[in-house]
Amino acid sequence: MDEKIYRNRGEYVFETLKQEILDLVLKPGQSISENEICARFDVSRTPVREALRRLQEQGFVLTIPYSGTCVTRLNLEEIRQMIYMRIAVELMVMRDFMREATLFQMEEVRHQIRLQELLIQQSDFEPEQFYRMDARMHAIWFEATGKERLWEFIQAKQLHYTRFRMLDFATETDFTRIISEHRGLLELMERQEERALEEALKKHLYISMTRMKHAIEVEYKEYFE
Repeated sequence: MDEKIYRNRGEYVFETLKQEILDLVLKPGQSISENEICARFDVSRTPVREALRRLQEQGFVLTIPYSGTCVTRLNLEEIRQMIYMRIAVELMVMRDFMREATLFQMEEVRHQIRLQELLIQQSDFEPEQFYRMDARMHAIWFEATGKERLWEFIQAKQLHYTRFRMLDFATETDFTRIISEHRGLLELMERQEERALEEALKKHLYISMTRMKHAIEVEYKEYFE
């Protein structure tokens, strides 16, 4: 992250910590030390406290008086509702996309899927790389239908869901399944099969809840409220 693009050091500290929380570099429930942050970024307590205040306002951290600050844990019910909203909103956008999309826009989706295939062929790829490619593919039909601001709103409200998806990708062992589902969504849009598209999207967005049931209840139990 290039420090030069930020207005001040406090802004840089805030954006860096925010991204590290979303990427699970800073784990749910992990304690955050003001002293360590000051030393890491070579700044005084003032910009650090301002950054932590903003992170708390946005739900990224929780500060308990006389106890300290920690990264907020994942809220499973909020994640479920976010998936529900994603399905309701995204299905309408995808319906518009399959009626309005040009051949070029369809090819743009196909290109993103191909990039995903090339990425997973690399033995050292990181889960956040796949997450960002996945998000970029979904963003295409929002942009093509003039719903960019709606996509930005959804992304901004995904504190818990984004981290859940990062955990999902970090524990995923079969990325070819996800890519196959992406290819299936594209084919259904090309054939304009609305009912099948709805079922495929539901399966695509909900499958992680089923696949990760054991991880949620056992392996990563401490990550959740």
